[in-house]
Amino acid sequence: FTEMPTDNFVESSFWNFDALFQPQQHPARDQHDTFFLQDPAEAPELPPSYVAKVKKIHSHGGYGSQGYKYEWLLEEARKNLLRTHTTSASARALYRLACQEKFSPVKYFSIDRVFRNESLDATHLAEFHQVEGLVADRGLTLGHLMGILKQFFSKLGITQLRFKPAYNPYTEPSMEVFSYHEG
Repeated sequence: FTEMPTDNFVESSFWNFDALFQPQQHPARDQHDTFFLQDPAEAPELPPSYVAKVKKIHSHGGYGSQGYKYEWLLEEARKNLLRTHTTSASARALYRLACQEKFSPVKYFSIDRVFRNESLDATHLAEFHQVEGLVADRGLTLGHLMGILKQFFSKLGITQLRFKPAYNPYTEPSMEVFSYHEG
């Protein structure tokens, strides 16, 4: 695995939400969940041809999706925020991979800070760390993902795992991992 560059805590709504196909009216984009910035309030540049593709998928669908059927707004995508997850780094990595002339398999990871506008209590802070991995290759299956997760957790000393199918609206297929550690 190679570490993804995750050095930008300030992210555009485009990379944080739109490129991950989260609709612009989704509640997670609300100020109650996201820290939007006033200065600089907007991202200076976004890749125009990719922005056009993302807009088309949101508005009209494509690649087997019917889209969300709404008017996607560039002004909304340009809003700057403190990133709510490191998946924006994964979106950027996948974009760079797609721009390559010839596909080559990759394995990336990141461990970095993210920010959410949470109600603070003993178990919730506005800042926390997220661990993320990304594998891109041809012929991968859910079994490959489960194997990588087993290996990851075993390196942490956690070997008793259970995988359960789950619904997550932005990943398919999805599952949850449950573990038990006697310590």
